[in-house]
Amino acid sequence: MIRAAFTHIPSLWLLVLLCLSVSALSAHAETGEYQVKAAMVYNMIRFMDWPEDALPATASQLTICVAGTGPLGAGMGGLQGKLVKGKIIALRQLEPTAGTTGCQVLVMSDLDKPATNRLLEKSRSSAVLTVADSAGFARSGGVVGFVLSDGKVRFEVNQVAAQRHKIRISAQLLKLARIVQEAP
Repeated sequence: MIRAAFTHIPSLWLLVLLCLSVSALSAHAETGEYQVKAAMVYNMIRFMDWPEDALPATASQLTICVAGTGPLGAGMGGLQGKLVKGKIIALRQLEPTAGTTGCQVLVMSDLDKPATNRLLEKSRSSAVLTVADSAGFARSGGVVGFVLSDGKVRFEVNQVAAQRHKIRISAQLLKLARIVQEAP
């Protein structure tokens, strides 16, 4: 039991180092910025748990669905085929009007506010991690929203949305996040 509690410590340090390395990025280093955001999504997944029916232990893959054609979605391409939580990451392009069935992670990339809101509503009762880098995403009901602060990539977490989506986020990851409340 004690060994299991410490197995995430090297991973946590990796995430901390990743967040610190982002401080060197400027807002103009777009390609690097989105590769870093993709790497952060990869590491965040390691510190989250889905219900068994949404991500069975016997499943061979974890599906990241990308809605939109912006740079955040393009940055996810480097995750295709990587191993996380004992599963191979599969990417799937998703039409903004489609449902989110089969997605464990939903990345919304450069969608307008109505399209984002429609996808959030469609995924509202699903066990899917929603991620975007649009302003106010986490406050609008998304689970993880990336923000730039003083030229550094940070992330906000909406714990109410995470609970609604049945995603458990480790306390170690929450310590690194800016916790936000959902706007009424």
